[in-house]
Amino acid sequence: MSAMESWDVIVIGAGPSAQRAAIASHDSGAKTVMIHQAPGTITPASVAGLATSLGETSPESHIEDTMGLGDLGLNEATIRRICSSAVEIVAELEQWGMIFRRDDSGMPHLSEAPGHKSSRLSGAGDSTNRYVTKILDEQLLKRALQRRQSNVPLSLIMDNGQVRGLVTLDLLDGEVKAFQCKSVILACEGYQGLWTSISAGSGNAIALAIRAGIEPQRITDIPFHPMVIRGTSIPIPYEVLSAGGRYRSESGDDIDPLTNEHDAVIDLRFIEKEELPWLESIRKVILDSTGLNISVDVIPVAHGVIHTTGGLPVDELGRVTMEDGKMWATGVFAAGPSASTGFHGSKILPGNLLLANLSTGATTGHEAGNWAKNCQFGGTKLILEGLEDSRKMIRNLNSEDGISVGSAEARIMNQAKSFLSGEISAESFVETGKEVSNSVRTTTPTGVMNQEIASALRIIDLGTIVSSIPL
Repeated sequence: MSAMESWDVIVIGAGPSAQRAAIASHDSGAKTVMIHQAPGTITPASVAGLATSLGETSPESHIEDTMGLGDLGLNEATIRRICSSAVEIVAELEQWGMIFRRDDSGMPHLSEAPGHKSSRLSGAGDSTNRYVTKILDEQLLKRALQRRQSNVPLSLIMDNGQVRGLVTLDLLDGEVKAFQCKSVILACEGYQGLWTSISAGSGNAIALAIRAGIEPQRITDIPFHPMVIRGTSIPIPYEVLSAGGRYRSESGDDIDPLTNEHDAVIDLRFIEKEELPWLESIRKVILDSTGLNISVDVIPVAHGVIHTTGGLPVDELGRVTMEDGKMWATGVFAAGPSASTGFHGSKILPGNLLLANLSTGATTGHEAGNWAKNCQFGGTKLILEGLEDSRKMIRNLNSEDGISVGSAEARIMNQAKSFLSGEISAESFVETGKEVSNSVRTTTPTGVMNQEIASALRIIDLGTIVSSIPL
């Protein structure tokens, strides 16, 4: 058996929230490692830039606009805290070398967006997420921060409510491996793979916590992006509307994308010339995916699930809570798509998604690192027991009895779409989640570079999340 690795803080995930959490954890003095199933950093699909009240005397208007979405589960204290962190986040990214679009005065350019009373979207046009992940990756490299890529987290090891370690499957060598830790930050992708492709997001970190006895919240608050290229899962970012694009009903009337519930079209034929270089990536994506030329064609769009906002309940420090907030799952933190903070609900204000990912990542990284300084390693026996249990689970995946990976994927995704449209009940959807996650099986026994096993594990994660929907 290979030696067990020991780390102060394990960060699970590969997107901006995980990157920012790892940086903050390292800078607090904690020995930190990132573990994720992707072979590299994940750049989320871009739906908007970074919302910030740079051109305003205070963040109050931004706070009001976020609260104005009207979800009952929104938390004003959280909204106030995260919106107030936006200017500092922009300044930090700029200090690290982020390429922001500039206005004539040299300040970051701010675009208008639906739902905002002021121009508030900063960034780099349709490439904001790409630049942010690149800048954060450079900061990770400068810190020589360790990563364990192509490792699928299988189980979170808890000892009487306190985290002790993690067990993963290393896809490169097919080995199940154990990691000991003092703190863990769950900052993985959401579970939007239910409605797009399972590789787009299996909610792995949320599923880990559920299997460890932690209940998620607001799993059925599914926000839609109203500007997804019809017939695809490709979003068009809100920045096109500030550049001269028009969001219209199919009869040609201008409509509000945040309140419209039907299919629509986006007219980009009259975008101002100076705006085009900042929208070159989406222009090319539209041409490649549909054959449509934005200079002469309108783009049919529909509502699509690009991100999710349900997740693990956390307090103001990013600590995962249990029993309706009465207890802390000691040493467990969550950020970004893995956390349900009360900042988002069934709708997302443009630009608030990236803001929350970066803000919660920084907070949890700092807190998890500081917690680890005052904590001891423990639970070695439990970790080894969990290691053996996970090995048995991987071996049991290869069996003639059960549902094939392809059939299981098709079944859970079809049911997810039916649930979203109201065609089936929550009870029926939950039953499907349980059945699929318990019966999916693979056809090839090898664990080395076995993408069938990787897909089966994503299906199990999604089934675990579906099974947690309250009835």
